[in-house]
This record gives sequence, structure tokens and C-alpha cells, in this order.
Amino acid sequence: MPRLDLRTRVVLVMHQNEVVKPSATGPLALCCLPNSERLIHGVLGHPLDLNPLFETGARVLVLYPGEGARVLDEVVAEGDPRPIALIVPDGNWRQAQRAARRVPGVERAEPVVLAPGAPTEWGIRLETKDGGLATFEAIARALGVIEGPEVEAAMMHVFRLMVKESWEMRGATPILPEPADGATVAGGDVAAQADGEPLSILYEDDALVVINKPAGTLVHRGWGDDDEPLLQRLRDQLGQRLHPIHRLDRATSGALLFGKSSAVARHLSDQFAARTVIKRYIALCRGHDPALQVVDHPLAPEKGEERRPAVTHFRLLGHHGRYGLYEATPLTGRVHQIRRHLKHASHPIIGDVRYGKGEHNRIFRDHYAFGRLALHCFRLELVHPKTGEPLVIDAPLSVEFAALLRRLEIDWDVASPHCPEPAPLYAVP
Repeated sequence: MPRLDLRTRVVLVMHQNEVVKPSATGPLALCCLPNSERLIHGVLGHPLDLNPLFETGARVLVLYPGEGARVLDEVVAEGDPRPIALIVPDGNWRQAQRAARRVPGVERAEPVVLAPGAPTEWGIRLETKDGGLATFEAIARALGVIEGPEVEAAMMHVFRLMVKESWEMRGATPILPEPADGATVAGGDVAAQADGEPLSILYEDDALVVINKPAGTLVHRGWGDDDEPLLQRLRDQLGQRLHPIHRLDRATSGALLFGKSSAVARHLSDQFAARTVIKRYIALCRGHDPALQVVDHPLAPEKGEERRPAVTHFRLLGHHGRYGLYEATPLTGRVHQIRRHLKHASHPIIGDVRYGKGEHNRIFRDHYAFGRLALHCFRLELVHPKTGEPLVIDAPLSVEFAALLRRLEIDWDVASPHCPEPAPLYAVP
């Protein structure tokens, strides 16, 4: 996140009931603003009083469309040489109105409102009226007037990444509005960073590269409506042509292998065809049964087509209540093999909208703020195409997946000594 050391101090006023809501965007805005603070009202026995703000020598404004509010523009912002303390009531309109009426000191502040404009384009809320913005957006636009457009651009870059990450957790890729032409942030061009941070490279040499694929991204063009699939993003990042060797489902995260030449790609593809490459996954499922160790169930590529042999090894790693974490190792490479085999074993994966159970997916969305497919390729084991040496590459879990396991008190991490050694495999008959 950019650290924006500004003259303006943002004072975010939140009701105690809003603090715990994961949809609140205001606190994230303050992560970029070290000169700002969040104050809580509605706590019994600890009333909030903003009158001390007026003793700091600052010009105190409140961003709320109340009676007598002036449009915040350059004339208003520059009409007083004192530094500004901007009070921002957080929450929906009713909650913000209560804060503006009930918190002592707010009535002394100069009320200002953003200039009329289009509602939010970012898909966080279904707003249809002017001014229907997330709190993060409102703060960014206000600081764009007070501090300059480069501050607004830097903050909206962060907000864009937050929206993209939120959608990816749901297993979807959003179509986000492009930043304004010429907008820049510290360290580079906003448009160049529109797809977020660079892809995480787990291993790279002159022959191959392995990345940690984020959930919700397509590998190849033509599988969806993505403007820039992962293959093209990685080519642009490395500045060279790449050859995809295998695939991960759009909603699946984890280790993904690319060759840097056609000769290397053929060598690696031959290893996959010979079933000497081992791909190990973890999957969080509804159900936990130590006896679930192998599913040998033929699968058809498409409905109505001939079934082909398909074998997956499973090993229970831990459980919480009705839910179990499994290591899954497919010995064949059929479409959606792990997901379909776990459905066949009555252990649907959490977050699987195609083969899973809606009631359990909703539980994890509502109670754990986890809305993506709980399937991650944590390890690739292969033979290096040039050196002939064994190569093992581990892919750490995403932040949200790791946080979910901690909340479920399932002690697993690919880099942790608590992670048990993978189970040995046997060949497919």
C-alpha cells in the first residue's frame, strides 16, 4: 500500500456495530493515511466527543450532505490556510445521519459534500443514486480535491485491487473501470498496474518458470471474457514467449508450470503423459473420513462422451466439525478430476459452485467471508528437463485460505514442520 503522508487528517467515525463488518471499506482507506484515525461511537459508557478536534488549530470539515453543506472544490479547500481535519461518518445513509446529529462536536464542523457525479462503478454495492459511494471512494475523491489528483489516483489504485481480490475470492473475475488517462501512483503508472501486483514466481531458470496462480484467473485466452489471461500477463511480466504445460481450473489456485522453449515444453509434456509428474493439492470438504484414501472412478471429458480411467489419492490432514482438509493427488489428468471425485465420494469441496453444496458454500461465505473454491495445488514434483535432477516446488496458500484454516484450527502449512509428509503413490494400473 502507498504511504500517503498528507497535511489533511481524516477522522473516520464508525458505529461499533459497523466495525466488525467485512464490507466496511473506510478502515482500509486509513491504512494508506498514517496521519488519520478511526473513532468509534455507540459504545455504552464511552461516549465519543469530537470537540477536542477544534482545539488542535485545524480547520474541521465534515463530509456529509447535510443542511447548508457546500460543494467541496478548490475554492472551498483553499479558502483557509489551516490544515484540514476531515470528519467522515461511516456506514449507510441512516447511520451516517445519526453520527452527524448525535456525536458531540460534529455540529461545529463545516459541512461539505462531494460534487455531483456518477455512482460507484466498482460492484461492491448496488448504488443507483448520485453520491452512492463506498466510504473508501468518498475519502479518495475528497482528498483528490484537497490534496491533489495524484493522491486520489494512488488511493483508487488500492481500492481497485481490493475489489478485484474480493471478486476473485468468489471465484469470479470482475470487469473493472479503467483509471483515468495519465493517472499515476508512487512507483509507476496506474494503468500498467491495473491487474494488481506481479504474478508470484515460485521458481525460475533458463528452462522453465513456476508461478503461484491466484484463484479466479484463466490461464488461456478463449476460456472466458478476461481481457488479459494469466498466460499473457506472465509473458508481459517476463518479457518472453512461454509455453503452458498443464492447466488449473479458473477457481483453483497454486503451482502452475510453463516452459521457456518448445523443446522444454515437449520434455515436460512427455513427463505429464508418462504420469511421472506429481501434483499435490489440498481441498477443504464437507465431510471427514480417514478411510477415504483412493477414488478409482472413470470420468468422461464431456457429458455423453466415453468415460476414461481416473484415479485420485486422498489423505485426511485435519478436520473441524463436519469439515475435513484433505491432501489430494490425482494420478490421471481428467477435467475437474479432484472436484468430481470428491463429489462422487460425498465430500464436496467448499466453494465449488458446480459440484458442491450451496448450503455449505453459503455458510463459509456468511460466517467466514470465504467465497472461493477451497482447492489449492501446493506442490509440484518433476524431473528438471535439462539437468535431470528431481525438482520439488511448493506454493504457499493465499492469505484468505491460510486465514480460514487458522480460524478452523486446522494446523497445516506447506512451509511448516507441522505439515505431514505426503503419502507415497502407486502407479495407475
